[in-house]
Amino acid sequence: MFRVKKLPEDVVKKIAAGEVVDRPASVLKELIENSLDAGATKIDVFVEKGGKKLIQVKDNGEGIHPDDITDVINRYTTSKISSVDDLYSLDFYGFRGEALYSISSVSKLTIVSRVKDFPLGKELVVEGGRIKYVGDTGAPVGTNVKVIDLFYNIPVRQKFLKTDKTELVYIVDTFVKYALIHTDKHFNLYIDGKEKFNLSPESIEERIKRIYPRLNNLYRFSAENEVGKAEGFVSLDESLSKKGIIYINERPVKNWVLSKVLKSIFGKNFFVLFLELPPYFVDFNVHPSKQEVKLKKDAPVIELVKKASESIKTEPVKKVYTVKQEVKNYSKDVEFKVLGQIENTFLVVYLDGDVYFIDQHVAHERINYNLLRKKYLSQSIEKKKLKNALKVELSQEDKLKIEENENKLRQFFGFRVEENSLDIYEIPSFINSKDAESVFFEILESFDIKKPIEDSLAEIACKSSIKAGDLLTDKEAQSLLKTWILTDNPNLCPHGRPIYYKISLDTIKKAVGRK
Repeated sequence: MFRVKKLPEDVVKKIAAGEVVDRPASVLKELIENSLDAGATKIDVFVEKGGKKLIQVKDNGEGIHPDDITDVINRYTTSKISSVDDLYSLDFYGFRGEALYSISSVSKLTIVSRVKDFPLGKELVVEGGRIKYVGDTGAPVGTNVKVIDLFYNIPVRQKFLKTDKTELVYIVDTFVKYALIHTDKHFNLYIDGKEKFNLSPESIEERIKRIYPRLNNLYRFSAENEVGKAEGFVSLDESLSKKGIIYINERPVKNWVLSKVLKSIFGKNFFVLFLELPPYFVDFNVHPSKQEVKLKKDAPVIELVKKASESIKTEPVKKVYTVKQEVKNYSKDVEFKVLGQIENTFLVVYLDGDVYFIDQHVAHERINYNLLRKKYLSQSIEKKKLKNALKVELSQEDKLKIEENENKLRQFFGFRVEENSLDIYEIPSFINSKDAESVFFEILESFDIKKPIEDSLAEIACKSSIKAGDLLTDKEAQSLLKTWILTDNPNLCPHGRPIYYKISLDTIKKAVGRK
């Protein structure tokens, strides 16, 4: 028989830590939030080996009172709330009193802090949740937190971390999200001893463009209603970053209802949305990390967001269609009778009692996709050299993603990564040089866990296909049709659009009264 027993304290600490700290980026999030809550105007972040070796956050905030220095690593200790009601009127980040408690349980933690009314600061050293040293020390006003050897005492958890470069992608993403909303602060980021960001106070537009230098055509949008205020920026260039960031009351958040609505509005476009809502209208207590949020009412917030975006014209999101028409199993010797071409876009053909209206672009897209996917799987994609290398500006996130996925990218491109730019000197043989940049980043995006490579192959196939408006000779049309009909899915293009519309001659006869 199993008996109920109380868990040992060190196990309780590690379980609690796992709710708040799952990777180096989550540690950084908590430390940056503490600095902002302390009123810091300058925040320096230092990271080594993807944050596994070191995450250090140094600020010029108010500091920690020397009498409180040992309390900060105790659970449920906070200066932010004193009653349950405070949880629903939050105007600061850290309020659970679990961040430093959790971090100290799974790392070697050093905190040095000084408040302005004291000539000396205090230093606290903790390992695995146990205090090793407390003492006076010289220090500037503010707080300096070092988190060393994260998960050193939980080897199993350590093994679940990704490579240093992948963890850096998460770290940079976290850093950027707070730097974007607090443009009145000075943010610095150093990775393995090298300065990667030096962001002095500036406007939100300037900061967006500094962080994402490839963004063009950035437009502001805003609106207000009885619930609150929505404003933000969107880039209308789909070939650039696919990122979308949502803030509620200056906190980067996730909410699946809002995300779905924004995707329907902006599609693949980059956007940043800032929502100001009454504190009681938002529940940040859904998840220990405080990133997933629930809204008191979805409808008025959705209405507010839609109202704000009305002045921005974007391309509609592509729809997925289904067709019930089936093609037969034709042999390679099949002969379509080409009747003509409508608007240099649709091939009109007759075969075995049926008239087909075939979109020449999507038929060619299906052919190219099948060929490209086969070549990708066999790692035999042919490349061609560019006469002049294409130079592209890189954000730090771009650079880290490229470094992480270099081997995969080289299947498609030849390229060099400089300090802040990318030189592309080889491209897939079947695309135009004018499409090289957008295809490169389309493929890079697909290596993210959120998107399959097939989506990017479909985009490449689209860019390299015959276009609507291209005049085809009868011979070219016959060649296209014979290749298309033998693909593995002649019904739909890779994006889910129908390739043709078919109507039987019998149906036409009945419609005009001919038996």
